[in-house]
Amino acid sequence: MKKYQRFLGRYANLLLLALLCLVAAAFSSSFFSARNLSNILKQSCILGVLTIGLSNILISGHMDLSIGAQVSFTGLLVIALQKELPVGLAILAALLAGCFLGMLNGLVVVLFHANSGGSLMITYGTGLLFSAMSLIYTQGFTLEGSDSAFYEQIGIGTLPIGSVGRYISYSMVIFVLLALLLGVLEGRTIFGRAIHMTGYNEECTRLSGIKPSRHILASYMIMGVMSAVAAILLTSRVSGANPTAGDGYEMDAIIAAVLGGISLAGGKGSVPRAVLGVITFQVLSNAMNLIGFGTYDQTIVKGVVLILAIAFDTWNRKQLGKA
Repeated sequence: MKKYQRFLGRYANLLLLALLCLVAAAFSSSFFSARNLSNILKQSCILGVLTIGLSNILISGHMDLSIGAQVSFTGLLVIALQKELPVGLAILAALLAGCFLGMLNGLVVVLFHANSGGSLMITYGTGLLFSAMSLIYTQGFTLEGSDSAFYEQIGIGTLPIGSVGRYISYSMVIFVLLALLLGVLEGRTIFGRAIHMTGYNEECTRLSGIKPSRHILASYMIMGVMSAVAAILLTSRVSGANPTAGDGYEMDAIIAAVLGGISLAGGKGSVPRAVLGVITFQVLSNAMNLIGFGTYDQTIVKGVVLILAIAFDTWNRKQLGKA
């Protein structure tokens, strides 16, 4: 019995993805078409960038509910700055601004020695602050998109490599490269081991000579940069910036992370699992569209899936504790 429990605990995420693919294929013969699979991957990029950034924070045992607000703010910034600066400098400024917003989150969390619940409420508060800044700057109006052809291609362009290239967008390439980079950082470096130790037991980590505060702060700064990257992809794709464009991304990123097997209790998960969770989330959304679910129905399903995923993680942790 324990053998099957361990198998389920290890491969439940892959089994869920396979099940969703089969259900979607049963309702639509076009699900496994190259065009639809390419669309799923393209639509995964923005959420994927946010989820791999959030994964380090979740693994360290903390939370960030300001993600959506960071996306909105840095998106407005990168579009507004292009009226005064070259596009490259505007992108760099947005990335630095995102890093700064993440640093603010991290500093408050670290200075107040906040736990998971504390970081949740702190970042909810900073999210409100970032959202207010966006609304005050624009007075609630949308900014027109960039005049740069280069910037436009970031979000909607595809690789110029023949018939295959039209299925591979630049945003997919950016997502894959960032996932590889953060995957190595999380799985092959001292930083990665430290955030896992911090999430598992912060006090023991501190007593072992590692300073959790440094790694928690770094995790929030990485999240800020990823939010800015997501904002660049989003504003390039829709050709404009809206002060509420990022609303809802924080919950989608949390759901995707949990679907990938990253525990909200901390100490468990990885960047590759976050990528798996993003693909599972996008397949779920695609399947609901193919079946004909409305917007409200999809929200209900996402809520139920999040509850079930957290319940499964709790059960799995208990089983591992008994083993």
